[in-house]
Amino acid sequence: MKKTGFIPFLVLISLVIMPLQQAQAFEKINPGYLSDVAMDGYDAVGYFNQSKPVKGNKKYSYVWNEATWLFSSEANLKQFIATPVAFAPQYGGYCSNQMSLGNLSDIDPEVWRIIDKKLYLFGHKSGRARWDSKTEQRISKADSYWQSYLKK
Repeated sequence: MKKTGFIPFLVLISLVIMPLQQAQAFEKINPGYLSDVAMDGYDAVGYFNQSKPVKGNKKYSYVWNEATWLFSSEANLKQFIATPVAFAPQYGGYCSNQMSLGNLSDIDPEVWRIIDKKLYLFGHKSGRARWDSKTEQRISKADSYWQSYLKK
């Protein structure tokens, strides 16, 4: 009888998936997978000042709300330090669309919106399109779910 290696494969997969599931437990700031860096290392201030996603640099880092934030310049770092709440993404950097459904989900930093001077991040373009179809309702629902998560 030929051995397929299926059982060892399942054991290997469970050893990989179990720690990832634990890493997905609620944290106030979304550190992404296997990291403590917020927004996958993108510069939160860049969305406002440069109107686009800009990758941060470890040279300009700051720890806030138990996460490390990276910035592309010293000027952006200083702006964030002065008023982090003004630049930090809504819902701790979790996907805004998924938050409106009550779920925690990771983001693609390239998919975003600024609405009323607040940064919203999304996991996919389709989620952002769904969000755009009823923005006020989605924000209201996401705000409510986010408050529930913060109470945990």
